Amino acid sequence: MRQVLVNPLSGYYMHNDVFGTKGDFITSPEISQMFGELSGIWYLTEWMRLGRPAKTQIIEFGPGRGTLMKDMLRALERFPYFYKTLTGIHLVEASPGLRKMQRAALVEGSKDEDVVREKADAANTALESITRPDGITVSWHDGIEFVPEQWSMIMAHEFFDALPVHSFEKTSDGWREMLVDLDDTDETWDVMTKMAKLIDRNGGVGLAIDYGQDYPQGDTLRAIRQHKFVHPMSNPGSADLSVDVDFGFLKEAIQKNSDVTPHGPITQSMFLQSLGIQARVQMLLANAKTKENRKNIIQGFTRLLDPEQMGRIYKVLGFTKEISKGAEKPVGFQAPPPPSPTKPISSA
Repeated sequence: MRQVLVNPLSGYYMHNDVFGTKGDFITSPEISQMFGELSGIWYLTEWMRLGRPAKTQIIEFGPGRGTLMKDMLRALERFPYFYKTLTGIHLVEASPGLRKMQRAALVEGSKDEDVVREKADAANTALESITRPDGITVSWHDGIEFVPEQWSMIMAHEFFDALPVHSFEKTSDGWREMLVDLDDTDETWDVMTKMAKLIDRNGGVGLAIDYGQDYPQGDTLRAIRQHKFVHPMSNPGSADLSVDVDFGFLKEAIQKNSDVTPHGPITQSMFLQSLGIQARVQMLLANAKTKENRKNIIQGFTRLLDPEQMGRIYKVLGFTKEISKGAEKPVGFQAPPPPSPTKPISSA
């Protein structure tokens, strides 16, 4: 999976724009701006709940086109008392092509010559960086080990589903692992552990948002090309490979390696409703200038929350470094969950 997806010469993510209707799949941030805006508000509520630290940073793993971060920052900049604490945005991204798209989204009108590039070495903190007009520096890294030690807000949206997994098949000689090349590391456990330890050392919060369950589901390895499922071994490098995330495994990695507290997972629908997506969609509809705009807003809202679409299968796992025992849980992870909408949203 690692070679198929991020090989520098032929990796699926390395050179092409694979997102959106013209790509192979579409993600929640691309469907509606509300997803990123409300995610940003969740981080704001956690910053307030955990003591309003004076210096913060945001880390995103696998930032796609940069749409999610752009929407989060647009929401957060409306709260200057928080926004002034941001010392930087740190993006963990392997693809040079996607880095360019992210830069275009986060620093509009920027050019290649505006980017500061550093030589990669053990002491390097950023391979590339650029400063936005608002003074915030956006930096790109090959791994979390290069991110500065600081109170952090981590976002991992549709990141863990693309990490390598072990696959087994029962044969006449018993269970055997299917291998292309031997690799005795467990990348999911390793990355989740590094996230938790960074927050454990410095304080902070994180979200892991993906499709999956709170338990292992067997063989869920799949390939998607042009929004259709294809065989994972057909023309490697031309399709996205992913698996359903085992959130119970992520929680185990957090709890065994840190004093960070996991929360959930809860459904994407519950998460977004707890943050007031119904009120936000009404505001967007009120400001929409055309019937087509209103239609798109409603379609995005429905797709994000509908249990038959993304609302149920997508889960949200929170993880936080609490500052006191018995503290109130983060927004969205408190019982009981918010009720589902009782009536449809109208475009009229």
